Amino acid sequence: MRSNLILLALVGIFLSCAARETLVPLDAVNEYERAMSFFENRKYQKAAEAFERILFYHPSSEYVDDSQYWLSRAYLEMKEYDQAVIEFNYLIRNFPNSTLVEEAHFYRAKANLLGAPSYEKDLSDLKRAIRLFDEFLTRYPNSEYTDEARQEILNARNLLAKKELENGKLYEKLKEPEAALLYYEYIYKNYPETESAGEATYRRARILEKQGDFEAALELYNELLEDENWQKDAADRIAELERSSKE
Repeated sequence: MRSNLILLALVGIFLSCAARETLVPLDAVNEYERAMSFFENRKYQKAAEAFERILFYHPSSEYVDDSQYWLSRAYLEMKEYDQAVIEFNYLIRNFPNSTLVEEAHFYRAKANLLGAPSYEKDLSDLKRAIRLFDEFLTRYPNSEYTDEARQEILNARNLLAKKELENGKLYEKLKEPEAALLYYEYIYKNYPETESAGEATYRRARILEKQGDFEAALELYNELLEDENWQKDAADRIAELERSSKE
Protein backbone atom coordinates (compact mmCIF):
# COMPACT_ATOMS: atom_id res chain seq x y z
CA MET A 1 0.00 0.00 0.00
CA ARG A 2 2.76 2.38 1.01
CA SER A 3 4.72 1.61 -2.16
CA ASN A 4 1.63 2.35 -4.25
CA LEU A 5 1.22 5.73 -2.55
CA ILE A 6 4.85 6.59 -3.21
CA LEU A 7 4.45 5.57 -6.85
CA LEU A 8 1.35 7.75 -7.22
CA ALA A 9 3.18 10.68 -5.61
CA LEU A 10 6.12 10.29 -7.99
CA VAL A 11 3.77 10.16 -10.97
CA GLY A 12 2.04 13.30 -9.71
CA ILE A 13 5.36 15.11 -9.33
CA PHE A 14 6.42 14.01 -12.82
CA LEU A 15 3.18 15.19 -14.40
CA SER A 16 3.39 18.47 -12.52
CA CYS A 17 6.91 19.07 -13.74
CA ALA A 18 5.96 18.10 -17.27
CA ALA A 19 3.06 20.54 -17.18
CA ARG A 20 5.28 23.31 -15.87
CA GLU A 21 7.86 22.53 -18.56
CA THR A 22 5.21 22.81 -21.25
CA LEU A 23 4.00 26.19 -20.00
CA VAL A 24 7.37 27.85 -19.48
CA PRO A 25 8.28 29.67 -22.71
CA LEU A 26 11.75 30.07 -24.15
CA ASP A 27 12.99 33.28 -25.69
CA ALA A 28 11.66 33.92 -29.20
CA VAL A 29 14.75 32.68 -31.08
CA ASN A 30 15.09 29.39 -29.22
CA GLU A 31 11.36 28.77 -29.18
CA TYR A 32 11.22 29.25 -32.94
CA GLU A 33 14.19 26.96 -33.53
CA ARG A 34 12.63 24.30 -31.33
CA ALA A 35 9.30 24.66 -33.09
CA MET A 36 10.90 24.29 -36.52
CA SER A 37 12.82 21.25 -35.31
CA PHE A 38 9.54 19.66 -34.20
CA PHE A 39 7.97 20.45 -37.58
CA GLU A 40 10.89 19.12 -39.61
CA ASN A 41 10.79 15.91 -37.58
CA ARG A 42 7.04 15.59 -38.22
CA LYS A 43 6.11 16.16 -34.59
CA TYR A 44 3.34 18.45 -35.73
CA GLN A 45 1.36 18.65 -32.49
CA LYS A 46 4.46 19.72 -30.55
CA ALA A 47 5.35 22.12 -33.34
CA ALA A 48 1.89 23.70 -33.20
CA GLU A 49 2.15 24.16 -29.44
CA ALA A 50 5.58 25.77 -29.79
CA PHE A 51 4.44 28.17 -32.53
CA GLU A 52 1.42 29.10 -30.41
CA ARG A 53 3.74 29.93 -27.50
CA ILE A 54 5.61 32.36 -29.74
CA LEU A 55 2.37 34.03 -30.76
CA PHE A 56 1.28 34.29 -27.14
CA TYR A 57 4.50 35.18 -25.37
CA HIS A 58 6.36 37.03 -28.13
CA PRO A 59 3.68 38.88 -30.16
CA SER A 60 6.09 41.66 -31.12
CA SER A 61 8.98 39.47 -32.21
CA GLU A 62 10.23 39.10 -35.76
CA TYR A 63 9.05 35.49 -35.73
CA VAL A 64 5.33 36.18 -35.40
CA ASP A 65 4.25 35.97 -39.05
CA ASP A 66 6.57 33.01 -39.66
CA SER A 67 5.12 31.26 -36.61
CA GLN A 68 1.59 31.95 -37.78
CA TYR A 69 2.41 30.43 -41.16
CA TRP A 70 4.05 27.31 -39.77
CA LEU A 71 1.28 26.90 -37.23
CA SER A 72 -1.13 26.80 -40.18
CA ARG A 73 1.07 24.27 -41.96
CA ALA A 74 1.23 22.11 -38.84
CA TYR A 75 -2.57 21.92 -38.72
CA LEU A 76 -2.57 21.07 -42.41
CA GLU A 77 -0.12 18.21 -41.84
CA MET A 78 -2.26 16.95 -38.95
CA LYS A 79 -5.23 16.91 -41.38
CA GLU A 80 -7.11 19.42 -39.24
CA TYR A 81 -8.14 21.22 -42.39
CA ASP A 82 -10.79 23.55 -40.97
CA GLN A 83 -8.35 24.87 -38.35
CA ALA A 84 -5.64 25.20 -40.99
CA VAL A 85 -7.95 27.37 -43.09
CA ILE A 86 -8.67 29.57 -40.06
CA GLU A 87 -4.97 30.02 -39.35
CA PHE A 88 -4.08 30.77 -42.98
CA ASN A 89 -6.91 33.30 -43.12
CA TYR A 90 -5.52 34.97 -40.00
CA LEU A 91 -2.07 35.29 -41.56
CA ILE A 92 -3.42 36.66 -44.85
CA ARG A 93 -5.65 39.16 -43.09
CA ASN A 94 -3.25 40.36 -40.39
CA PHE A 95 0.15 40.08 -42.07
CA PRO A 96 -0.49 41.20 -45.68
CA ASN A 97 3.15 42.22 -46.15
CA SER A 98 4.63 38.93 -44.97
CA THR A 99 6.88 37.12 -47.40
CA LEU A 100 4.82 34.00 -46.64
CA VAL A 101 1.46 35.36 -47.78
CA GLU A 102 1.84 33.86 -51.25
CA GLU A 103 2.35 30.39 -49.82
CA ALA A 104 -0.48 30.98 -47.36
CA HIS A 105 -2.88 31.66 -50.26
CA PHE A 106 -1.80 28.44 -51.97
CA TYR A 107 -2.01 26.21 -48.92
CA ARG A 108 -5.30 27.76 -47.82
CA ALA A 109 -6.79 26.65 -51.14
CA LYS A 110 -5.23 23.23 -50.70
CA ALA A 111 -6.67 22.90 -47.19
CA ASN A 112 -10.12 23.66 -48.58
CA LEU A 113 -9.69 20.98 -51.23
CA LEU A 114 -8.33 18.34 -48.85
CA GLY A 115 -11.03 19.09 -46.31
CA ALA A 116 -13.87 18.82 -48.81
CA PRO A 117 -16.34 16.00 -48.12
CA SER A 118 -16.73 13.22 -50.66
CA TYR A 119 -18.01 14.49 -54.00
CA GLU A 120 -21.13 12.34 -53.48
CA LYS A 121 -22.10 14.47 -50.47
CA ASP A 122 -21.25 18.10 -51.04
CA LEU A 123 -19.82 20.13 -53.91
CA SER A 124 -19.60 23.55 -52.25
CA ASP A 125 -16.15 23.01 -50.71
CA LEU A 126 -14.76 21.73 -54.00
CA LYS A 127 -16.10 24.79 -55.81
CA ARG A 128 -14.65 27.04 -53.09
CA ALA A 129 -11.24 25.36 -53.47
CA ILE A 130 -11.31 25.94 -57.24
CA ARG A 131 -12.21 29.58 -56.69
CA LEU A 132 -9.34 30.02 -54.23
CA PHE A 133 -6.85 28.36 -56.58
CA ASP A 134 -8.10 30.59 -59.42
CA GLU A 135 -7.61 33.64 -57.20
CA PHE A 136 -4.12 32.41 -56.35
CA LEU A 137 -3.19 32.05 -60.02
CA THR A 138 -4.55 35.52 -60.77
CA ARG A 139 -2.67 37.05 -57.85
CA TYR A 140 0.58 35.14 -58.37
CA PRO A 141 0.79 34.14 -62.06
CA ASN A 142 4.54 33.45 -61.89
CA SER A 143 4.54 31.52 -58.62
CA GLU A 144 6.58 28.37 -58.16
CA TYR A 145 3.25 26.77 -57.19
CA THR A 146 1.52 27.64 -60.48
CA ASP A 147 1.73 24.15 -62.00
CA GLU A 148 0.63 22.49 -58.78
CA ALA A 149 -2.29 24.90 -58.42
CA ARG A 150 -3.45 24.09 -61.95
CA GLN A 151 -3.20 20.38 -61.22
CA GLU A 152 -5.24 20.81 -58.04
CA ILE A 153 -7.91 22.68 -60.02
CA LEU A 154 -8.02 19.78 -62.47
CA ASN A 155 -8.29 17.30 -59.58
CA ALA A 156 -11.26 19.21 -58.17
CA ARG A 157 -12.91 19.58 -61.57
CA ASN A 158 -12.51 15.84 -62.13
CA LEU A 159 -14.50 15.25 -58.96
CA LEU A 160 -17.21 17.71 -59.98
CA ALA A 161 -17.48 16.11 -63.42
CA LYS A 162 -17.62 12.64 -61.86
CA LYS A 163 -20.60 13.73 -59.79
CA GLU A 164 -22.42 14.91 -62.94
CA LEU A 165 -21.53 11.62 -64.66
CA GLU A 166 -22.96 9.57 -61.79
CA ASN A 167 -26.16 11.61 -61.98
CA GLY A 168 -26.43 10.90 -65.70
CA LYS A 169 -25.91 7.17 -65.17
CA LEU A 170 -28.61 7.18 -62.51
CA TYR A 171 -31.14 8.67 -64.91
CA GLU A 172 -30.17 6.09 -67.52
CA LYS A 173 -30.95 3.35 -65.00
CA LEU A 174 -34.27 5.04 -64.32
CA LYS A 175 -34.91 4.95 -68.07
CA GLU A 176 -35.04 8.72 -68.37
CA PRO A 177 -32.63 9.31 -71.26
CA GLU A 178 -33.53 12.97 -71.76
CA ALA A 179 -32.52 13.79 -68.20
CA ALA A 180 -29.31 11.77 -68.62
CA LEU A 181 -28.51 13.70 -71.79
CA LEU A 182 -28.69 16.98 -69.88
CA TYR A 183 -25.98 15.83 -67.48
CA TYR A 184 -23.77 14.42 -70.24
CA GLU A 185 -24.11 17.60 -72.29
CA TYR A 186 -23.25 19.66 -69.21
CA ILE A 187 -20.00 17.71 -68.79
CA TYR A 188 -19.28 18.05 -72.52
CA LYS A 189 -19.63 21.84 -72.32
CA ASN A 190 -18.22 22.59 -68.88
CA TYR A 191 -15.66 19.87 -68.08
CA PRO A 192 -14.15 18.89 -71.47
CA GLU A 193 -10.67 18.33 -70.02
CA THR A 194 -11.73 15.94 -67.25
CA GLU A 195 -11.51 12.17 -66.98
CA SER A 196 -15.31 11.88 -67.16
CA ALA A 197 -15.65 13.81 -70.42
CA GLY A 198 -14.92 10.83 -72.67
CA GLU A 199 -17.40 8.52 -70.99
CA ALA A 200 -20.05 11.25 -70.90
CA THR A 201 -19.58 11.84 -74.64
CA TYR A 202 -19.79 8.12 -75.42
CA ARG A 203 -22.93 7.63 -73.32
CA ARG A 204 -24.49 10.68 -74.92
CA ALA A 205 -23.74 9.29 -78.39
CA ARG A 206 -25.24 5.92 -77.46
CA ILE A 207 -28.47 7.56 -76.30
CA LEU A 208 -28.68 9.62 -79.48
CA GLU A 209 -28.03 6.50 -81.53
CA LYS A 210 -30.87 4.65 -79.78
CA GLN A 211 -33.12 7.63 -80.43
CA GLY A 212 -32.36 7.41 -84.14
CA ASP A 213 -30.24 10.57 -84.36
CA PHE A 214 -27.40 8.78 -86.16
CA GLU A 215 -25.82 11.93 -87.58
CA ALA A 216 -25.34 13.50 -84.13
CA ALA A 217 -24.14 10.19 -82.71
CA LEU A 218 -21.57 9.78 -85.50
CA GLU A 219 -20.27 13.29 -84.89
CA LEU A 220 -19.62 12.47 -81.23
CA TYR A 221 -18.07 9.08 -82.04
CA ASN A 222 -15.69 10.77 -84.48
CA GLU A 223 -14.64 13.21 -81.77
CA LEU A 224 -13.88 10.26 -79.50
CA LEU A 225 -11.41 8.86 -82.02
CA GLU A 226 -8.99 11.41 -80.54
CA ASP A 227 -9.52 10.02 -77.02
CA GLU A 228 -7.22 7.04 -76.43
CA ASN A 229 -9.51 5.71 -73.71
CA TRP A 230 -12.60 5.65 -75.93
CA GLN A 231 -11.31 5.49 -79.50
CA LYS A 232 -11.79 1.70 -79.82
CA ASP A 233 -15.38 1.84 -78.54
CA ALA A 234 -16.09 4.79 -80.81
CA ALA A 235 -14.54 3.08 -83.83
CA ASP A 236 -16.65 -0.04 -83.19
CA ARG A 237 -19.85 2.04 -83.09
CA ILE A 238 -18.89 3.92 -86.25
CA ALA A 239 -18.28 0.62 -88.04
CA GLU A 240 -21.61 -0.75 -86.80
CA LEU A 241 -23.49 2.34 -87.96
CA GLU A 242 -21.82 2.22 -91.36
CA ARG A 243 -22.76 -1.44 -91.71
CA SER A 244 -26.34 -0.73 -90.76
CA SER A 245 -26.61 2.10 -93.28
CA LYS A 246 -25.58 -0.25 -96.12
CA GLU A 247 -28.14 -2.90 -95.30
